[in-house]
Amino acid sequence: MVLPIRDLNPTRRVPIVNWLFIVINIVVFAWQAFGLTECEQVRFVYRFAVIPQELLSMSQLPRGTAEEVLGSCATSSMPKIVALSVVTSMFLHGSLLHLAGNMLFLFIFGDNVEDRLGRVRYVLFYVAGGVISAVAYAVAQPGSAAPLVGASGAVAAILGAYLILHPSARVLTYVPFPLYLVALLIPGVRIRLWLVIVAIVKMPAWLLLLGWLAFQVVAVGAEAPGMVAYEAHIAGFLAGIVLLLLLDRRRLRQGKQPLHPVRPRRGR
Repeated sequence: MVLPIRDLNPTRRVPIVNWLFIVINIVVFAWQAFGLTECEQVRFVYRFAVIPQELLSMSQLPRGTAEEVLGSCATSSMPKIVALSVVTSMFLHGSLLHLAGNMLFLFIFGDNVEDRLGRVRYVLFYVAGGVISAVAYAVAQPGSAAPLVGASGAVAAILGAYLILHPSARVLTYVPFPLYLVALLIPGVRIRLWLVIVAIVKMPAWLLLLGWLAFQVVAVGAEAPGMVAYEAHIAGFLAGIVLLLLLDRRRLRQGKQPLHPVRPRRGR
């Protein structure tokens, strides 16, 4: 597993919005884990998570199905605004590891995307990426009644945007043995610190991010077991790329500089 530590890509402004997203996710998880009873947690997740069956029909699960999902924690009255769940679900997490992974990637890559987009556009971009990933997952799993939670889709959109905005930025990563030996064969990749069972490797962002995307695609194709919504990750990543390119296309029409680096055209 390749795990990023930080990127070597300074920003011009304090990433206030990115920090706010991180704080909100942590606070919600802490309140859910320590402020609610077990059944209250189950009902809380059901009320604010995306359920593919609900999202596609825009109505709550039938009473019998809901009782199967909630088990002994089911109650007679569980009001839910289905349309709003595409937003609220991205601030819920199923475990501490789930939260930590998402927040690590958001911390490393989100500040640079916010810096380039600006705070208001960054909020809209983040939410749009999360919504698109949730809808895409519902379409891919139309019969599922399992709750979909997590910031993964929104964070994946940030990764897609970072790929376009800063493809050549350098990222420090933990790479385990023997995978880090491959670093010796790839141009532009360097081992910064060798710790035998793991090495700290400096690599270009495009290599890390495309590697991350490839892992998601392979996991979907292999029907990897577990409760990871790989389809949502892929959809969010692609949404981030498309949204960023559409935004730049609009800027070019308005006579403004694009947000991502553009190679100058060569004359004949």
